[in-house]
Amino acid sequence: MNTKESAEIKALLQKYQADECTPDERARVEAWLEQLGKTSLTGITPSAEERILNRIRKRVIKGIPSRSAGRRVYVLQYLKVAALLLLVPGGFLLYSKWKQPAPQALQQYSTARGERKVLTLPDSTIVTLNSSSVLTISADFGEKKRIVKLTGEGFFQVKHDASKPFIVSTGNIQTQVLGTQFNVHAYNNESEYKIAVVSGMVSVGEKQAANKVVTIGKVLTRNLMLVYNLKAHQHYIKTADADKLSAWQNGQLYFDEATIPEITSTLSRMYNIDVQLQDKPGRNCKYTIGFNSQPLDKVLRVLSQLTGITYQYTNHKVFIQSQNCH
Repeated sequence: MNTKESAEIKALLQKYQADECTPDERARVEAWLEQLGKTSLTGITPSAEERILNRIRKRVIKGIPSRSAGRRVYVLQYLKVAALLLLVPGGFLLYSKWKQPAPQALQQYSTARGERKVLTLPDSTIVTLNSSSVLTISADFGEKKRIVKLTGEGFFQVKHDASKPFIVSTGNIQTQVLGTQFNVHAYNNESEYKIAVVSGMVSVGEKQAANKVVTIGKVLTRNLMLVYNLKAHQHYIKTADADKLSAWQNGQLYFDEATIPEITSTLSRMYNIDVQLQDKPGRNCKYTIGFNSQPLDKVLRVLSQLTGITYQYTNHKVFIQSQNCH
């Protein structure tokens, strides 16, 4: 620690002792002192530490204002700080604690409309993000659990580790696995979350009061999909072709009992276009159909024949009107 840094720390402690700190400075000092109070002085035996404190007690104890009775809980910690400043050569011990690294920040990855991205997580899990999606990795990822947060759609190939469950958090729904492949569809502008399993087993839970997670449905295995309605907080499990549902990774489209709004929302994300859906009858009809990397105009023509929609495609915008269910 250089002379300037030592002087800055000493000045801040002196301001705290004189009750002259700003609220931010006070919070900084007291949070640090509280942490310091949980441990002994590194490299100093308890008996030596007590001798040090006794030697400086008379020098500093009188400087703590009597009116600050609530802060007397910090007296011992303050004496430790004073001991470090006064007696430890160079103040190195204090400096090493004061300058300890900040907690690791969250890592976040995102995709724009029309973009897909393949990620390799620290545990070697591979995640493919679909368009308009965000994946956030917890700061303590891999310590006891492997927790990520997803908004949008992602396909997960989870590296097996029985001691560290892998958890995908989407709103108030948690999907937990040990090692498997599954697809999570959870866009905030849609009414349902969908979790489909390609291999292995997946458990799905719902967050409730006090962060308690209650398992919903049964354990999902290959080609089972749980559909969760965000408004009704209800779910059902159905058989689905998980390979087709995750085929978007290869630029393919597959809709499984999807409504017109869900279909148009997917087209907007995948083709990076603006889609305006007119409020007409038939918007809640459900359709199952797939496309193999087709251009947008062909997809629209097929949808028009299947669903009866009419559309206009101009200036990178699509205007769609839905009709009665076909």
